[in-house]
Amino acid sequence: WVRTNLHLYALRREEFYRATAAACADAIVACQHGDGSWLHPPIPGRRGFISTVEGVWASLGLVAAYRAFGDEHYLAAARRWYTFQKYEMGWQVVDWGLAANYYRHSTIVVPNVTTMLLWLCAELADATGEQQYLNHAGAMVRFLQSSQQPNGELPYELSRRPHFMCYQYNAFELRDLAHYYMLTGDGAVWHPMQRLAAFLAGGVTPDGACRYSCRQRWPEVHYWTGVLAAALQQATALGLGDYRAQSARAHCHLLTQQRRDGGFDFSRRSYGRLRDRRSYPRYLAMILEQLLALDDMGRI
Repeated sequence: WVRTNLHLYALRREEFYRATAAACADAIVACQHGDGSWLHPPIPGRRGFISTVEGVWASLGLVAAYRAFGDEHYLAAARRWYTFQKYEMGWQVVDWGLAANYYRHSTIVVPNVTTMLLWLCAELADATGEQQYLNHAGAMVRFLQSSQQPNGELPYELSRRPHFMCYQYNAFELRDLAHYYMLTGDGAVWHPMQRLAAFLAGGVTPDGACRYSCRQRWPEVHYWTGVLAAALQQATALGLGDYRAQSARAHCHLLTQQRRDGGFDFSRRSYGRLRDRRSYPRYLAMILEQLLALDDMGRI
């Protein structure tokens, strides 16, 4: 939400967006614990958890706020998280690489937390000029290389049955790696990104929706379609392949699902012919970020 409001301010120069970004960044800093962590939202069954996902995305927002406002306390909070990540969350050695831990208390190996942490490491190195934030990057890339499947997919979790959300997760992972690559120029992620993009191209249905799974077309979840469109357009922009047709198809389909009030239902055909008409702030924020990314790449 911080990043999207800053993006909107850059486009429209309306103070509301800038003020919203600052207020959100301040709120993120205010709820950070003294050790640098943020607690997982109090979802039943996860109360008190500390996860890489929350810490990374909070820090990505704070680095963006630092770049926009020049306020060092935003950058300091993101640095504190990285220190917590390094010494408390940690990594696991997998083959010849390092996989970021999902939760502080768990040892599950989930590649998508490693891709998003790579992006944060690149942002911190770029914002501070300190290469220490890239010290573990090479090992994290090696983990991703070793875990990528022959079809280009990065599995949701290693050593487990295939996960149904294969296209959605991999679209976010490609975008993470693209951000990392654009900030660092690390050619080691080029081939994995190429293979990821080719895999994702098969996730766009004839009408433009993101497939629900590798084996099932429905239900249709709109923010999945958005991130798939953005990832494929990003792949095209980087020269990983020509996915303009697939991206445009997904993008156009997403726009047909927008309501008159500007929002999006969560899903279609979730329960046979029924749909989930509710709007969830988290997923609406994701769709907005995806539409802005497509705008940046000339799709709107």
